[in-house]
Amino acid sequence: MEKLTAIGSLLRHPSFHNKQNSLLDRKMLEQPKEYWEAVFPELKAVDLPSAFYSAGVSLRLLHIYLDRKKCEGCTGFATCPKDADAKGHQFSIGLTETGIIEQVGQCDFYRKHLEQQQEQRLWAFSGLNEGHRRMTFDNYPDEQKRLNRELCVKAFQFANEYVPGADMKGLYIYGGFGTAKTHLACAILNRLIARKIRVLYVQAEKTFAALSDLYFREKRDGLPTRSEILDKYISADVLVIDELGHENVNESSIWALYTILNGREPERKPVIITSNFSPIELAERYLSRASEETGRRAEALVSRLLWLTEQYEMIGEDYRSRGI
Repeated sequence: MEKLTAIGSLLRHPSFHNKQNSLLDRKMLEQPKEYWEAVFPELKAVDLPSAFYSAGVSLRLLHIYLDRKKCEGCTGFATCPKDADAKGHQFSIGLTETGIIEQVGQCDFYRKHLEQQQEQRLWAFSGLNEGHRRMTFDNYPDEQKRLNRELCVKAFQFANEYVPGADMKGLYIYGGFGTAKTHLACAILNRLIARKIRVLYVQAEKTFAALSDLYFREKRDGLPTRSEILDKYISADVLVIDELGHENVNESSIWALYTILNGREPERKPVIITSNFSPIELAERYLSRASEETGRRAEALVSRLLWLTEQYEMIGEDYRSRGI
């Protein structure tokens, strides 16, 4: 009886035998170096000695070859023929001083699938609606670009260069109604999401009103608590607070904004503010409506706001009324 090697025993197993498209080849046993160099051109490039191709090496190479055969004709991660944890992964050849090893990595389709999932999570977290998503640098009003060139250059630079943890200040953009402040802020966020950065958009009036309503909410109702929502605002890599100053300024809103800014400052998480009020007008608005105790917190939050941002006035006429 013919004595089979380990690789020979494997090749005789019925699971590897297909009469229509046989994987069996005597050359795999008799001339493994030549055989595998023909199957894997990358091996020919390194020109390993014949002794390198032991039975164990051939087993590993056969496993890689069969794995690659499963990927032939694949049209996407959803149609991957592999099972369980192997889905979306491919084996490749790794070389060490002692032999050949199997390496496993994600296939291109799986990486694309993961990127799409990440993008979906970023959009879901961002708080941007469909209208906000259409506000980009490409369709930003040309007249506003011309009138506010320095600000627009700064916004574009921030959107393209900011990375989490970088020592970059945010922006405080103030000016009259309809001067495209929100559009510019959302253009920044849209570009950051495209760069896989976690951002969050909130509208001041709605946000602080909701936080006030949540003051006495208990965890047992199954909805997020005030603390959990504030943690979300603090954790975003970049936070936009739109139309700051239009909220109902009271002790609750002052405390919430102070908590957000105070939580973001240590980790250098920038905030982008849009407002119809200049920083001085905003400070006066807060201080005039705060109690003596809350007034000190209002002063502190304005100080943090100015420290965390560079301030720019957005000039121009109401472009909505002119149909720009």
